[in-house]
Amino acid sequence: MDRLIAEERNTKRGNPEREAQAWADEIAKCARLRSAYQDQQAAGLMTFEELGSKLRELDEARLYAERELAALKDSQTRVKELESDRDALLESLSGQIPEELDRITGEDRNAIYRMLQVEITPTPEGFYEVTGAFCAAEPLSA
Repeated sequence: MDRLIAEERNTKRGNPEREAQAWADEIAKCARLRSAYQDQQAAGLMTFEELGSKLRELDEARLYAERELAALKDSQTRVKELESDRDALLESLSGQIPEELDRITGEDRNAIYRMLQVEITPTPEGFYEVTGAFCAAEPLSA
C-alpha cells in the first residue's frame, strides 16, 4: 500500500500546493486577458475576427489549466483515500493478528518469521533486538 501511495504521489512532481496555485493563477490570468481583449475590441484596437481568435486561444489555455488543476486535486484525493484505506486495513488486521498467532503452531510461526525476514537477537541488557520486513531494530523487554 505504501508503494502504491508513493507511486500516486510521484505522478505529479514538485510541490502540489505550489502547482495548484500556478494553475489557479493561469486560470485567473486567462480571465483578465479575456476582459482586456474585449476592451481593446470595444476601443476599436482589434477586429471581431482578431478578438474571436484571441478568445479561442484563451479558452483553450483556460480549459487546459482547469483540467490540470482537476487532475492534481484528484491525485491528492486519491492519495488521502489510499492512506485512509491503508490505516483502516492495518487497524483491522492488528486486532486479528494476536488471536490468529495464538492459534498457529510453533513451526508455522517460524515459517512466518522467515517469510518476513524477522530476526530476534538477545542483547546483554536482557532485551531483544527485532529486525525484519516491517520494523527496524528496536529493543523489547524480556
